[in-house]
Amino acid sequence: LRGDQLTLAYGKKTIAESLNVTIPDGHFTAIIGPNGCGKSTLLRAINRMHELYPDIRVTGEILLDERNIFKMNPMEVRRMAGMVFQRPNPFPTMSIYDNVLAGYKLNGIRLSKAQKDEIVETSLTSVGLWSEVRDSLFRKGGFLSGGQQQRLCIARAIALKPEVLLMDEPTSALDPIATHRVEELMLELKKEFTIVIVT
Repeated sequence: LRGDQLTLAYGKKTIAESLNVTIPDGHFTAIIGPNGCGKSTLLRAINRMHELYPDIRVTGEILLDERNIFKMNPMEVRRMAGMVFQRPNPFPTMSIYDNVLAGYKLNGIRLSKAQKDEIVETSLTSVGLWSEVRDSLFRKGGFLSGGQQQRLCIARAIALKPEVLLMDEPTSALDPIATHRVEELMLELKKEFTIVIVT
């Protein structure tokens, strides 16, 4: 993952100019800095979510597998670069099972029942949630604790097997025990994914 000559602007304010950054595959990379310095904007730009904010402008190139993401279909980019946000945001009208599979549904990817079951179990196991929810898969996720909801959101993000996992302050809304569990989970996930985290 590489950014070349990136300039990030919010409204009339330029927050980063001519930025060149290389994020190595298979590593855990943290973007650290004070509020308002452009950390989250950079993260959103990696999967083109910045385009959903009318005041944000990004110029330059971001290369993923040597392909310029600004010349790709945004849905393809978001399949390759999954996102986890500050606050847990499972889809409230969907069951735990359907939350994990939401990326497939949104992308129009059809799966057999056996494939769905395997993806759900594998994804929830990867985030340490399977044993806690396997008997409640078809309940909506509102009964889960904040930490469980965030792990569900991580399961949803990794279900599509992205190349990069983007995490925007993923523990900022959690209590210390849940924070510790998510931090331990991130260390496990870095064995499988390139992780970029804002903190």
